[in-house]
Amino acid sequence: MTSAAGQDGVATAARRSEVDARLGIVREIAARRGSGAVALSWRRNFAWLTAGGESHIVLSSDSGVATLVVTPSEAVAVTQNIEAARLADEELGGLGIEPVAVPWWEATAIDREVARRTGGTAASDADIETELSAARSILSTFDQERLAAIGADAGAAVAGALDTVVDGMTELQLAAALQARLPTARVPVLLVAADERIARYRHPLPKDVPIRRRVMLVVVAERWGLHVAMTRFRELEPPSGSIAAATDAVRSVERALHDATRPGATLGEVFGAGQAAYRAVGQADAWRDHHQGGTIAYQGRERVATPGDETVVRPGMAFAWNPSLPGVKTEDTFILGDDGARRYVTTVEPPPEGALG
Repeated sequence: MTSAAGQDGVATAARRSEVDARLGIVREIAARRGSGAVALSWRRNFAWLTAGGESHIVLSSDSGVATLVVTPSEAVAVTQNIEAARLADEELGGLGIEPVAVPWWEATAIDREVARRTGGTAASDADIETELSAARSILSTFDQERLAAIGADAGAAVAGALDTVVDGMTELQLAAALQARLPTARVPVLLVAADERIARYRHPLPKDVPIRRRVMLVVVAERWGLHVAMTRFRELEPPSGSIAAATDAVRSVERALHDATRPGATLGEVFGAGQAAYRAVGQADAWRDHHQGGTIAYQGRERVATPGDETVVRPGMAFAWNPSLPGVKTEDTFILGDDGARRYVTTVEPPPEGALG
């Protein structure tokens, strides 16, 4: 159980230090805008600002059940009276952010309380999303260790689920096997495709379709608000020559993307390296058929890279590039170090040449 004494074994003091630093960032953003206060209700911002707190009830909602109000002198979480005790006990204890309860039966109660505390001038999530996304994308050492833990759990769960695959097992059964093996995280993205569906669809939702020759499993796992992404395949028979060739081709694109992800480069330059790699393998326009990935942190992608993207690559960012060709795809998550070294969190070692997944 998460309590004021700690969250999943993490000392409250460690979280409090992170929260204090992040409150400072938010206050600086508010001061630059001249608003003096912010009111944040998006789940990803609650998780980031509270160093892993959870404000959601409905998993599919971008907004949580609390609005974080940050002014120069205080930080509170305005929420319905239904939620206040849980937030106090399990999400905010010891962090210096106090819940403020308002009646659940009054539809505008949260908005009224926020306006009362801020004079109605608070900047919203949408107002400062550009600045917040940039802040969320630079992972502290605290977040990096958490990301590594999520990646290890997700990698083990994916490998274990794929080990259960036999001829005739369905995509839905594989999806269930994955979720059963990952009790520590949510799975906001879970894609499964068998055989012909792999080449036909880039985002295949799992169906009641039997697996005969091969299967692709794509997972985005989330815990503490942080995300990792990975793609793996299971071959039930030796792959055809065309699949083997496509595997080598997409791996070469992945290597180009990873090698180009260096401090000081832009996402557009990294994307350009991927385009050049596609051309080199005779697939010049393949990048048009699916996005190639980008930065990952408190969203499944904080930023999806596009041609000419001027976002600067910085140490502490995490990346999940996912080049693909019909029938093949590759994807892992890594953290970029100060010296440009890549710390892979969904694999123990950098993926070997010629391997897929």
